Amino acid sequence: MIPRLRVIAVRVAGLFGAARQEREWNAEFQAHLDMHTADNIRSGMSPEEARRRARADFGGVESVKESMRDLSTIVWLDTAWRDLRYALRSLWRSPGFTFAALLSLTLGLGASLSVFTVADNLLVRPLPFRNASELAMIWESYRGNSHNEVAPANYFDWKVQNDVFEGIAAASPARSAVLVANGRAEEFLGQAVTADFFPLLGVQPLRGRLFTKAEDRRPGQMTLISYRLWQSWFGGDESILGRKVAINSQPATIIGVLPKDFYFLDRQIDLWGPLGLNPAEDYRKTAGRYMYSVGRLRPGATLRGAQAHMTALAKKLEQAYPVFNTNWSVNLEPLRDALFREAKTPVLVLLAAVILLLAVGCANVANLLLARYSSRTREMAVRASLGAGRWRVVRQLLTESLILGAAGGICGLILARWMVAGLRALAPKDLAQSTGIQTDLRIVVLAVAISLVTGILFGLAPAMVTSRVDLTGALRGDSRSGLGAGSRLRSWLIGAEVAVSVVLLTSAILLFRSLVGLEGVHTGLDPMNVLTFRLPMTASRYRETTARKQFLGRALEEMARLPGVRSVSAVSFLPFTGPGAGTWINIEGRPPAKPGAELEALIRTVMPGYFRALGIPLKSGRDFAESDLAPNSPYHFIVNEAFVRQFLRGEEPLGKRINAIMDLQNPFGEIIGVVGDVRERTVDRPPEPTVYYPYNQLAYPRMVLVLRVGHDPLSLSGTARRAIQQLDPEQPIAEVRSLEEVLGENFSRQRFSAWLLAGFATVALMLAAVGIYGLLAYSVTARTPEFGVRTALGAEPAQITSLVLKSGARPVIGGLVIGMAGAIASSGLLKNLLFGVRPRDPVTFFLVPLLLGATALLAAYLPARRAAGLDPMNALRAE
Repeated sequence: MIPRLRVIAVRVAGLFGAARQEREWNAEFQAHLDMHTADNIRSGMSPEEARRRARADFGGVESVKESMRDLSTIVWLDTAWRDLRYALRSLWRSPGFTFAALLSLTLGLGASLSVFTVADNLLVRPLPFRNASELAMIWESYRGNSHNEVAPANYFDWKVQNDVFEGIAAASPARSAVLVANGRAEEFLGQAVTADFFPLLGVQPLRGRLFTKAEDRRPGQMTLISYRLWQSWFGGDESILGRKVAINSQPATIIGVLPKDFYFLDRQIDLWGPLGLNPAEDYRKTAGRYMYSVGRLRPGATLRGAQAHMTALAKKLEQAYPVFNTNWSVNLEPLRDALFREAKTPVLVLLAAVILLLAVGCANVANLLLARYSSRTREMAVRASLGAGRWRVVRQLLTESLILGAAGGICGLILARWMVAGLRALAPKDLAQSTGIQTDLRIVVLAVAISLVTGILFGLAPAMVTSRVDLTGALRGDSRSGLGAGSRLRSWLIGAEVAVSVVLLTSAILLFRSLVGLEGVHTGLDPMNVLTFRLPMTASRYRETTARKQFLGRALEEMARLPGVRSVSAVSFLPFTGPGAGTWINIEGRPPAKPGAELEALIRTVMPGYFRALGIPLKSGRDFAESDLAPNSPYHFIVNEAFVRQFLRGEEPLGKRINAIMDLQNPFGEIIGVVGDVRERTVDRPPEPTVYYPYNQLAYPRMVLVLRVGHDPLSLSGTARRAIQQLDPEQPIAEVRSLEEVLGENFSRQRFSAWLLAGFATVALMLAAVGIYGLLAYSVTARTPEFGVRTALGAEPAQITSLVLKSGARPVIGGLVIGMAGAIASSGLLKNLLFGVRPRDPVTFFLVPLLLGATALLAAYLPARRAAGLDPMNALRAE
């Protein structure tokens, strides 16, 4: 095997060079040089003088050799140019074949390059941090949740007691921040960080400077801004440093502008301020877990070793502080994984899908080339009889396939640029933001490389098969001389296309069934015709609870007066937008829960009428009333059914007294109502125990207004914005959306993956159908004399049809079997993307072979019907 490969390699190299000719010229030149040197020695010269004189006399020979080498290059270029022109003419004379081949390659390469672009941004492109591979997120883990936020007290202990990180810094999650500058007020996302945060990441400001340790103790006085905010809000003003602004009604000075490509966990953050942690404070008594933490590994330290060390440190802290740290541990995660955790799985699935689609496209082109080349056996035989060697024929055929590959690469790159723009528009917000999708020179280079490689790969095997012709049979016109190995190869390629189509189609149907299941989930509320927007009351005049309640009450009154509004209210955290707030619950009369066994519940603050506005049913008791908002009113709570099921377990909820440990002074209050369950976090997560507060008892500065209207809710957005501005011109509103839009964002990732994978599967199915049709159509043409004989001997049309269908069934059945095995093996990759359907769902695995079988039968029936309708006399005349 190895010697044969070596011979093939040498011959392929000889197609594009003149190595043998070079050796012949060198040998001839050396012979003349030795002969003249010997003549000079016989004339009495020393050997050194003889060689020097011979070289001087034969300098012209080297010039001749160089001229011959130049002539050889010219000859080679001329031959290549003639091959190129002939290939172009040949492709131009076969527009149907050329279009079909280019379409297959364009679809395969375009889809592949577009997803490669996303994957490059996600998995390959360097992060905007120094030595990013040394950075790791440090999370706290609790009860199976390995990505909890971090407690400041544990953070300080980690910094002092760890031996694996050279530095640990902290940052808050993204928070709403109302920026007032130049007479404008607008809400942005902000983040508070420790003074060592940016130095740890290796980030230097584009303008200005970073926080100092002393400034870290005075939060709110200094701020850094993003490059985007500098350009959009301040017009790229070079005198931005030292500018006085107000952030959440607190004066602040802009001290720096961060680089254009900087982001940390969220690309939408535009403001950064000091976190203001105090190492001397006992945060275990005054605060919970509300920070992110990132560390840089020491030189030589590994993530696995660091994980073991931090787990042991967490055990030590659990023993030292059992009330605060029981069952809490530490989880380390590479920073790249943390940045792209949610987007990574769907992108990897799509990447695998487009690689399979590209394989189908190449197999389809190889099938087309085999059919085309097999019909040119007479042409190849004439070439061979006139002296063309086999490798000369292969080179001509490879030239055609390389032209197709190059043209397909160009068209695919153009299609990929359009598809990338479409992906950027259609992708879920978190995926589009986390990958920063953009095409660069590396993708162009990749497109060129893939085009050349695919051109050689899908053209070499057909060219090798076609160049091995039977001269006698081909020149005699025997069509069967073009079958044999070519037909077998085409059958194998069809089987491979069917197998890949099975895998893609199975994945697409699983995702669609999951999407249908998600959209059919009962969320616990009615999202139709509900307008939502956030009202951040962060100005200094709304610092007190009374002021906030008064302004919020006036805002709700104005919203109720708007045309078409049927009910209006407000909530601290809108459903489907994340966990919001949560805490531990105590039930009066029960002993306090042991550490690690606390009762956890979500916390929501609402205004009266909230449940009516969202269509949440009141199961028992009553809703909040205006009297519950009075300054000295007793504490009242409303809970959901999940709270009753999990915590009360058959006890009567109404009148039961509970408290939610939001602070140490939180008194017990009476449960006055029970409402239906709502899927607060995400649609695919079951309802959790939830406690609803009236606004005056837990007055959040940022509330979300909800308006149920009798028409398109977004048509009211402009009117609602103007009404709020009339109340307070400096009060911004943010995230104006319909509740249906908010709900749809929960499906966006599944919908994006399902539709994209369905598109790839459809293309693969079409290409497989075209391949099956092409295989049988060529087979019918090649076997026309045979069918004529069979018909003349009495064969019925149904028998001819059955014969053709059977010949096409073998590769299809083989492909179905292999494809089903591959689909079963790969179905686990979709596990994290599915909802309500198993990866190996029997219904899906029944539908896929049925659909593919029907498609294959339709593609095979057309040439089979043509074979059955052949005229015996014309068929025999073709022999």
